[in-house]
Amino acid sequence: MLTLITSLYKSEKYLKNYLKSVIKFAQYFQSSKIKWELIIIINSPSEKEREIISALKKYNWINYLEVDREPLYATWNRGIKMARYNNIGFWNVDDIRHPRAAVDGLKLLEQGADLVYFPFTIKWRFNILSFSVPIKKKDIKPIHFNKENFGKGMHCGPFFIFKKSLYQQVGPFDEQFKIAGDFDWCVRASKKTDKFSLSAFNGGLFRVDGQGLSAGSKKRFILENNIVLARHHLPYKLEGFNQEEISKFEINQLLYNNKFINF
Repeated sequence: MLTLITSLYKSEKYLKNYLKSVIKFAQYFQSSKIKWELIIIINSPSEKEREIISALKKYNWINYLEVDREPLYATWNRGIKMARYNNIGFWNVDDIRHPRAAVDGLKLLEQGADLVYFPFTIKWRFNILSFSVPIKKKDIKPIHFNKENFGKGMHCGPFFIFKKSLYQQVGPFDEQFKIAGDFDWCVRASKKTDKFSLSAFNGGLFRVDGQGLSAGSKKRFILENNIVLARHHLPYKLEGFNQEEISKFEINQLLYNNKFINF
């Protein structure tokens, strides 16, 4: 059994392909007789988003919620709280998840893993006017788990799945972050358990087209990554950032539900 969570905000251009991918995923899980749900949380939806997503509402594996705009990781925490099942992952609207890999991930969780991560493919695209042109793609094979490397880098990729019991040990995703919250969470998870398992199956297609969360935000990406490194007592560089930018983060606490908590 699996819960996947999608956070949507200004997602119209990706939704039709997302729906096609979701339906194929659901058909595979149905043929495999595996229960699952997709929680779609849509931030400040447009009428177009509502119209497109309405095609999914007829399915009993859909759980749909509209909220005022909130940070990505607040939506992830909200989705986990809503989750019907004890195995959890995320599905970014512009990505494609491969169902066969998800099934293998569930088997590895059943066999004792707390977190499963996957090889995946990055596909770069260039947007020009209303067209999206593929540029190149690259297959990524993550390293096998060891505490040292996973304690200082993001090796879980975009398609990792985990047990809710691990989330309860690690704590919530830090809602201060816009980009690096999954990096921080996976580092924290690596300190709680050795039971990380690398699937042999490709988890999916990760799209990079310059319009995702980190688009136009290279400086923010660098800042957040270095805040994570500082938090975990790793070498970091904050040169080039002023005190006002740095002071927006509480390095030694997490933001959850508008409150700072210890971790």
